[in-house]
Amino acid sequence: MEEFELERQEQELEEPKPKVDITEGSVLKNVLYMGVPSMIGFGAMTIYALTDIFWVGKLGAAQVAAVTLFASIAWVLGSTNQIVGTGSIAIISRRFGEKDYEATRDAIRQTLLLKFSIAIVMAAIGLAVVPKILRIMNAEPDVLEYGVTYANIYFFGLPFMFSSYTIYTALRGVGDAPKSMYIMLLSTGLNVALDPLFIFGLKMGIAGAAAATVLSAVIAVSVGLYVLASGKANLAVSLRGKFRPNFQTMLKILGIGVPAGISAVLRSVAHWFVTMLVATYGTIVVAAFGFSMRIMELGILFAVGLDLGASAIVGQNLGAKKPDRAQEAVVKATLLALGICGALAVIELGFAQEILGLFSDDPEVLAVGVPLIRLMAVAQVLIGMHIVLSAAFFGSGNTWPPTVIAAIVEWGIQIPLILYVIRVLKSSELDVWRTFLIASIIEVILTYIWFRRGRWKLRKV
Repeated sequence: MEEFELERQEQELEEPKPKVDITEGSVLKNVLYMGVPSMIGFGAMTIYALTDIFWVGKLGAAQVAAVTLFASIAWVLGSTNQIVGTGSIAIISRRFGEKDYEATRDAIRQTLLLKFSIAIVMAAIGLAVVPKILRIMNAEPDVLEYGVTYANIYFFGLPFMFSSYTIYTALRGVGDAPKSMYIMLLSTGLNVALDPLFIFGLKMGIAGAAAATVLSAVIAVSVGLYVLASGKANLAVSLRGKFRPNFQTMLKILGIGVPAGISAVLRSVAHWFVTMLVATYGTIVVAAFGFSMRIMELGILFAVGLDLGASAIVGQNLGAKKPDRAQEAVVKATLLALGICGALAVIELGFAQEILGLFSDDPEVLAVGVPLIRLMAVAQVLIGMHIVLSAAFFGSGNTWPPTVIAAIVEWGIQIPLILYVIRVLKSSELDVWRTFLIASIIEVILTYIWFRRGRWKLRKV
């Protein structure tokens, strides 16, 4: 034991100092350094999602409906990714803030092992259940066929999709958000270029959209592993011969991540259930719902980028025993989210029809989708603030508050409201859209109250 400790101390003495230290200097500068690359990376991914639905939209409303219905199922299965992902954010950034670099490396390796293994299981489940669930969701025959075709390719790439997020998390966790952004931009650029090539050039149709996504994820993981192993990031992470399970670290990651996973499952199952209820209005409404949700995701994913950057700052500063800096980072990141989402909301409110018209020229789709875009333009500002405030919980490892809030808002408020609108009032889809705004108002209020209590700053991981 003494020899091991001596070897560890010698390794620490030889450890090169990281190029960037986000536990020092201007908090706002650190928020921008971590948040802006994350926003750009996730913004690019949203642009890809919009490009993807744009090209799929050229195939027809049935193909768009198939991707929309499948996305709600994939979201449920993919929520297990958040179990490991959230735990890894807290552990990687906290260990790095404590300057325990070998423990940081181990956390990255264990996260990769966990993600890849869980993704294989989820992919197998997805391949088995998607046809049955699409039938339960009242998918029309052609929509069912397209959805199964898309799923059969998508799930084979799921281990790489899960692992790509670990690459991004690891780089942010060690304070290297720019390199995470570069890899995300590379993956997104490939996806955007491959979509029309596969869908129309190779005449693969909807299968081409799924194939482009899978291939881009494989390349992102390959490049990310090279960057980590080569020492080009803020911390060199040797990978060759190092992938040995450390069950203590895995259990710690899972212990933090399980509440976040429950939250993700609650939200994703709620989204699936809402999509299934929306499907009762017919294929046109489902297509409009799919287009509108993709457009709204642009603002949301800018907030997600700020959230992930702020989470790493929270973890590192709590590890460095600087809780006030952690709180300041969350407040400033939330104000940035308010400004960005607010600016996007103004554009969406003023040009809803023109924006939706870029993706569909179907008058029925436009009639249904434009009111939803305008309502969600306001809702996305509140959702963005909620997301960034949650960085305090995810970065600190105090992951139960978002879970409780998700249960209250999604299952205690929004879904009962939608059921009331459809089953009791027998109203149009417009009243369903209004429930999103009501839910987002309540969600941001609850999140702010919990954040102000400050117990997250005392969390030990």
